[in-house]
Amino acid sequence: MIQDFIKDMVKYSPAQIVPGIVGFLSIPVITRLFSPQDYGNYSLTIATVMVLTTLLGWLPMSIIRFYPAYETEKRLDIFYGNVIKLETLSILIVTAIFGLMLFFAKAYFSPELYSLMYVGFGVFIVIAIFDVFQYLLMAQRQIILYSGFAVWKSIGSLGIALLLIFFLRRGVESLLWGVILSISIILPLLWKTTIKGASTLYFKIDSFLAKEMAKYSFPLVVGNLAAWILSLSDRYILEFFRGSQEVGIYSASYNVSEKSVMLIVTLFMLASGPMAMHIWEKEGSAKSKEFLNKITRYYLITCVPVVVGLSVLAKPLIGILTGQEYFMGYKIIPFVTSGVLFLGLQQQFQMGFLYHKKTGFIAWAIVVSGLLNLILNFLFIPKHGYMGAAVTTLISYTFLLFFIVIGSRRIFVWKFPFKSLANVSCASAIMGIVVYYVGNSLTSSVSINLISAICVGMAVYIIMLLLLKEFSQEEIQIFDLLKENILK
Repeated sequence: MIQDFIKDMVKYSPAQIVPGIVGFLSIPVITRLFSPQDYGNYSLTIATVMVLTTLLGWLPMSIIRFYPAYETEKRLDIFYGNVIKLETLSILIVTAIFGLMLFFAKAYFSPELYSLMYVGFGVFIVIAIFDVFQYLLMAQRQIILYSGFAVWKSIGSLGIALLLIFFLRRGVESLLWGVILSISIILPLLWKTTIKGASTLYFKIDSFLAKEMAKYSFPLVVGNLAAWILSLSDRYILEFFRGSQEVGIYSASYNVSEKSVMLIVTLFMLASGPMAMHIWEKEGSAKSKEFLNKITRYYLITCVPVVVGLSVLAKPLIGILTGQEYFMGYKIIPFVTSGVLFLGLQQQFQMGFLYHKKTGFIAWAIVVSGLLNLILNFLFIPKHGYMGAAVTTLISYTFLLFFIVIGSRRIFVWKFPFKSLANVSCASAIMGIVVYYVGNSLTSSVSINLISAICVGMAVYIIMLLLLKEFSQEEIQIFDLLKENILK
């Protein structure tokens, strides 16, 4: 069980690590090429694209849930046809509605932001199609292909964007065109790869399947929209009260914080989600509880030290990764990273609702947390700017975790690894103290300090966990065996 989880996690890792590296490498370049105002407009456009893709998220999420049944019944022609037809209709409807809304709201946008928003529609369309194919690959457990296409998307998008910037002398819109062109290039291959299991497609919508998919996924879409409010609405409020300059400063440091921890959160979700459902359906409740206990423990062991490390190294890290105009954004990193840690933790408690198909409570909890975030943003951002946005993000994610935990314990109780949490917290605290002094004052070179701090921090953390006897002998043997298999 755990061996399979770790193997899948390793296979999925390129799909997260490479985009994460590309994202980190792009931040120093982008923040030095464009002003905080330009970067702020770009961030607002990307936030809007994420809203639109969230509206279509009900279809990808339902693919994971319903694909296995149609594969077993050898009815993939009906399933694929349904997915393609519903995706096409959904894209057309969303594009038409938001296109009209953007047209009538033109007076409220700066000319630069308005033109970027229209390019953003193209980004939305290609990402929506790309996501459906990627989820089909996940359902088919074609992990290597999934990772390969994800790697191409990240590298291709940045590469094409830089070509447009340096050779055609285009502006910040090049970052959007890079996404459109890189995805468009691989869409034919994605189609051929994912739909190869069906010789013909049944393009008439199966009303029963469509209703079941909608019933399962729409509450999750509502929850995801509320999650957008939790993570992205602050940019719009910052724009309204403080201007694009602060949006740019906030977004740069927020991206560094979120992408680092979210890389781990997403890896755990990709590797554990399908496996958790398989264990629930095939092995029952007891094994599911055991699985959640172990996965949560590994999540804490992996994620907590990253949050601590980023928090104590925030100042030198942002100093290297961003331009001088963005530097003061380093102050938000402890708040944002802690919030994302809680966001990933509550996903473990969501599994009880997903097992019992009670997705409505998840949506309700995220909606309440999103509304809390919105209210707090309106209260704190006008006076405190992006620092107010960062603090309200942490408060709202903490509130969400509390709500999900309380609700989940009523229908599915499993043993939380409190002992591991204590060991991890102790090891991370000692590591944090060491890393702070190494990373901020070892030498006069910021780069040498950062590299030294990361290496020393990893060594100190692992030694502390071993001294605290966090790892069993069986786990050490499993890790050694997996290492040998991976190297083969």
